[in-house]
Amino acid sequence: MAVKLTLSSKEILEKVFPGAPRGYDPYQVDEFLDLILRDYTEIESNFLMKKEEIDALNAKVESLKKDNQKLEIELGKYKERFSNIKASDEVTSDNINLIKQINKYETFLFKMGYDPKSIK
Repeated sequence: MAVKLTLSSKEILEKVFPGAPRGYDPYQVDEFLDLILRDYTEIESNFLMKKEEIDALNAKVESLKKDNQKLEIELGKYKERFSNIKASDEVTSDNINLIKQINKYETFLFKMGYDPKSIK
């Protein structure tokens, strides 16, 4: 919702009324316009702050959209990578024991000076 102000605080401040013999008291008019001016100044400053906040939030949204796209791509890669895992491929104690044994062999080979990943 955009705020459309007819007057600016500067216009209110610089407004001059012609003198009238049976018109309003100029001091009362000045006091009243000062109140209006304070309100207008507050509205203008809040409007500018809100606009800056909106711009900052829009920039954050764009940044998050880019991050989301990167994560979508990464998710697709992982889905493709793990697509061959079957529902029957459950972790069992036998599997864990085999992984522990493989880890021991790799550690032994690494201590011997061989890189287990380079052995085929």
